[in-house]
Amino acid sequence: MITIKRILVPTDFSAESVPALGYAISLARDLGAEVLIVHTLSPKAMKEHLSERYIPGGVVSPAEAPVPLAPEPNLEGLFESKRQLLRNFLEQKIAHELSAAVKIVPVVRMGKVVDEIVAAAKEEQCDVIVMTSAASRLRRLFRGSITERVIRKAPCPVLTILPSAEIRTEKNERVPVMMVEKWAA
Repeated sequence: MITIKRILVPTDFSAESVPALGYAISLARDLGAEVLIVHTLSPKAMKEHLSERYIPGGVVSPAEAPVPLAPEPNLEGLFESKRQLLRNFLEQKIAHELSAAVKIVPVVRMGKVVDEIVAAAKEEQCDVIVMTSAASRLRRLFRGSITERVIRKAPCPVLTILPSAEIRTEKNERVPVMMVEKWAA
């Protein structure tokens, strides 16, 4: 028998990632597994965020500084604020009864998105990755979607959910994934 104890779900806080979150949490509840929800900060986004108004040393004359300077960037504070954003996102999109029934571990990582998802799955010894595949056909043709690149590199099975897929609800009804506005217990 296959045992699933740890499920990884990547999220970018988009509406497209919600079905994967809900599905993974429902699956984890039924299997007694925990869910790692991973949000990755790309190096480009980090550089833009941290360098907007920061000058090393923080000393410039008022004439040289058209905008007020921020203090030296606080990486741990930035990671904690992203973890809080992740918790808020879950509170808004996943019913409390469902999220309370499962151990959910919010994880924020910095690096290339695909590499960090794969590394987190390896380091945390995840048994499955659940994610939504929503890339445009043109993007898939030329570059491949993030989901496709994760599938190629993942150390474990990857369950992908298309936005046009149907799911079975607790009441045994089949509904389109996008019609589920908030996942409930």
